This record gives sequence, structure tokens and C-alpha cells, in this order.
Amino acid sequence: MEPIYWNCIIAHGITAFSYFGIPIVIGVFFAKTKATIPSKFWLAFFLSGGFVLFCGFHHLLAIFEPHVAVSLLHLGVLDVMAFVSLSALLCLMPTAYQILEVIARYQEDIRSLGRSQQIQRLFLDQGPFAAYIKDEQSRLLYYNQELQSRFSVGPQEWLGKTDSEYLPDPEEGRRVMENDQVVLKTLRPLKLIEEVKIPGNDQPCYWLSFKFPFNDYPTGACRIGGISIDITESIEAQRSLTKLNRQLEAKKRELIYLSDMADMLYCCESKDEVYQAVALTCSKLFPNMSGCICIIANSKNYVQMNSIWGDETIRTSKQIFSQSECWALRRGKFNLLSFGKSGLVCSHLIQPVSGTHLCFPFFGQGEVVGILHIYALEEISSEDQQLTEIIARTLGFALNNISIKQRLTYDNLRDGMTQLFKQSYTQTITEQRLAEANRSGQPLSVIFFDIDNFKSYNSRYGHVTANIVLQELAKLLLKSIRSLDIACRWGGEEFVIVMPNMTLETLRKRVEQLRVDVEQMQLKDGDQILESITASFGIAVSEPGITVKDFLNRANQAMLEAKRTGKNRVMEYVNTCN
Repeated sequence: MEPIYWNCIIAHGITAFSYFGIPIVIGVFFAKTKATIPSKFWLAFFLSGGFVLFCGFHHLLAIFEPHVAVSLLHLGVLDVMAFVSLSALLCLMPTAYQILEVIARYQEDIRSLGRSQQIQRLFLDQGPFAAYIKDEQSRLLYYNQELQSRFSVGPQEWLGKTDSEYLPDPEEGRRVMENDQVVLKTLRPLKLIEEVKIPGNDQPCYWLSFKFPFNDYPTGACRIGGISIDITESIEAQRSLTKLNRQLEAKKRELIYLSDMADMLYCCESKDEVYQAVALTCSKLFPNMSGCICIIANSKNYVQMNSIWGDETIRTSKQIFSQSECWALRRGKFNLLSFGKSGLVCSHLIQPVSGTHLCFPFFGQGEVVGILHIYALEEISSEDQQLTEIIARTLGFALNNISIKQRLTYDNLRDGMTQLFKQSYTQTITEQRLAEANRSGQPLSVIFFDIDNFKSYNSRYGHVTANIVLQELAKLLLKSIRSLDIACRWGGEEFVIVMPNMTLETLRKRVEQLRVDVEQMQLKDGDQILESITASFGIAVSEPGITVKDFLNRANQAMLEAKRTGKNRVMEYVNTCN
């Protein structure tokens, strides 16, 4: 009986220890996990706990079964335990279904949470964006498949590393980490564009990043969440658009400059003005270049630099050179000497030759009249070469227009037979000279003369011979007057001479000498000696406020008086009103 007794004692002891240990372990579990019991389960929980404790007391007292006093106590415990057990059973029966329902709902919540986490993982991994989580030291705690595929890394390779450790450029990683620290310090979301290079690609990628702080509640640590979208294509498209806009703006400016040049060229009245207008336009179109316009002399023996723009301290071409020294003039087409010394070197370039030189010929009236020479330190782009061609062609057209305009102006202003000015021009220029005389206080004189008996002369020799006489008289006038004097064929056999800044005494002498010269002219029509001619002269001197019409009428009246009093003489207008 002794072994059985001790066996019973040991079994009851272990069972009692286990029963007492169960509530202790459960209590520790609740304390560690901070779990709570729903209020509707409190009674069942306490009854179950009481049941377990009384079971423990039952087995504990069973150890002392041989003692009668203890046996009575044991019997009392058994009665209480029976009551508690029955109460726990009765209490648990109606709530058993609820417990099972809670357990089922808990399991469903676990499955839902798993599905939600799975969907979240799929969303983060298969989305077209980079997602990541970092700790306060910018060490990666999570990164999705987009980052893995972009940087060709495994799902665990970057964990625990900072940006400066896994990005190809540590400097880029340092900038990314600085942005992370801004989020941690401000505890506010941050939106920015980050430039990051990808291994195997020399061109940087641009990411639109959204970074935000959040708390990891189980640990209480602060984390950095981030989502980055690759916007490289958008950035490149924006840059291309910006570049295109700049090009359009540059083209717009070029068109404005060329339009202004066309307006200026249309208003030019001489070739020198044309060259100045073109040089001004080139200085605007080619601000980083220098250049000049070189013109072939009328004698065709040499070429001379005319207009210069850019840095005038830089002399890249001779100021005077022969046509054979320029390949563009020799070939009649542009010559480009590039920055790399490829191309023909013109001999008019000053040694040592450096940079890029472009010589572009321009034409006037069907022949080469000069070159447009452009110099640049770097390469001259194809666009600038095309601009130079446009300018050269426009320059040629402008020179043709100037020649046509001058010829038309000459024909409109000059008498076709005598080459003297016409009456309309004389009236206009006399009005200008009168205004100048009034401002300066200097006198202006007008000579009005008419060939005596020219109708009978015309009838005797005929119109052809009479025209020869008029031409010879015009030549005499042009030789006799000063460069600032104006000689005009007024009409038929009448002539007018406008003489500024001449005293009355000098005027009388000059006109008298002219009368004598006309009288002594030797006129011939081939071998035929013609009869000499005479002319009657009338002169008038300006007065302040006099009109052109009155001024010319005074000289005409004086001429008519010379006719009336005998012809071949000089008469001066006398103001009878004074």
C-alpha cells in the first residue's frame, strides 16, 4: 500500500500545481498582452476561474486524505466545487454559442485582415509607383516591386540600408536623406521632385515624391512613408517644350529683326545707308559674332571694307584686298572655314586664322558686288548660315532697288535732254533753300534767263539742231556754277539758277560773265558752224518771309524787263514798293 499511497500523493500534488498554475499563467498573459474581457463574459470567466481554483484545492487536500479533520474540509471543498462547477456550466451554456460566434467572427476578421493585407501588398507591388517605408535614420524597412525592378535588386537586399548606401551616386542619396529629415522635423507631408540615377543609365530619372510621417503604434516609433512616381518623360517633354518655345521666341525675334531690316532698307536712299542697316541687323541677329560688309570698288580693282559690327577690336580681315583673295568672290558662292580648320582659307583673313569664318557673296544687278563676312569663336550653326544667306539675298535686292530708285529719281528730277533739274524739283529745292536762308540770315539768289529769238533759230536750223544748242548751253551752265548751285531747265528755252550765300555784287559779276560766255559759245552741228546765241537775264535776291512763287516771279519779271529793253543783258529786280 505504501507505493500506491505515495503515487496518489504525487499525482494529487502535480494536479493541484497544474490547476493553480493555469489562472496564474492566464493572468500573466493578460498582463503582458493588455488584453481585456468583454463585460458580458465576466461572470463566466470568474466562475470558470473559481472552478479551476477549487479543483486545485480538491487535489491539494486529497494529499492529506488520511487525516480526518482534513477529510471533512475536503468534503466541504468538494461541495463548494460542485456548486461552482454546476453554476459555471449553467452560465456557460447560454453564452457558449456567443463565444463560438466571437471566435468565428475573430477568425473571419483574421481572414479579412489577411485579404486586406494581400490586396494592399498587391496594390503596392503592382502599382506603377515606387513605395517604401523608412525608419528615423532613413533605413529602409520596406520597398515594393517597382523599386526592385527599377534598380534590379532583391526584396531583402536593401532592407536596413540608407539611400547613400544603395544609390549609385552617394551625393544623390544624401540629398534624398535630407528630404527625409525635413519630414521628420516638421512632421508634415512633403511633395517634391527628386533626381535619382538608375544603374546602367547615364541620364537621371526624375521622381515626383510624396513623403509623410506616421507612427508605428506597436513600437511607438516614427516612420517615413513615401510614394514616388517616375515623371522623367514629363520632365523631358516639358524641357522639349521649353526648348521649342525658346526656339520659337528666337525665330520670332529673328523675324522681327528681319522685318525691321526690310523696313529700313525700303526707306534707304543710298547704298551706304543700306550697308549700315544690314550691319545693324547683323549685330542684333548675331550678338556673339563679329563681321563686316566688304564692297567691290567701281573700278573692280579691289575690295574695301565698308560696315563693321561686333567687337571692333577684333580685326579678322584686311580692310582692302583683291577679289582673288576671297574664295566666295572667286566662286560666286559662300565659303565656310569651320572651327576645326576644314574649308578653304581666304587670303584676306589676317593670320593667324582662328575661329570660324563665313564669307557670303551678295549680288547687285546680276553681278557680285561684295561679301558678307561673319566671324565667330565657335561653330556657326546651320540656322545662322541660313540667316546669313537670307540677309545676303535681301542685301542684293536692296541694292537693286536703290539703283532703280536712283535711276527713277534721276529721270524724274532731271531733264532728259539737258540733264539739268526739272522745274518741279527747282521749286521744291528753292523752298528748302529759302527756309535755310531765313534761319542763317544769308541771302539766296535766283537767276532767270531765256535764249533770245530762239523760235526763229529753231525755225532756221530745225528742232534737232536747236536741241544741240540747248545741250551745249546746259554743259556751259554746269561748268560755270558751283557744286552747291542748282541749274534748272524751266521749260523750252528758259533756264533758272539758284545760288545760295552770294553777295549781290558777286552775283552781278557772275551773271554778267555767264552772259558773255553764252554769247561767245561756239556752236557746231557736225561740221556746220552755227550762229551764236544770246540770252536775257533777270536776277532777284531773297527777302525775309518771301514765298517761292513771288521769289521766282521777281526774277522772271527782271528777265522780261531785260527782254523789253533790248535783250542780251542782265536786269536786277527792283522792289518799287520800298
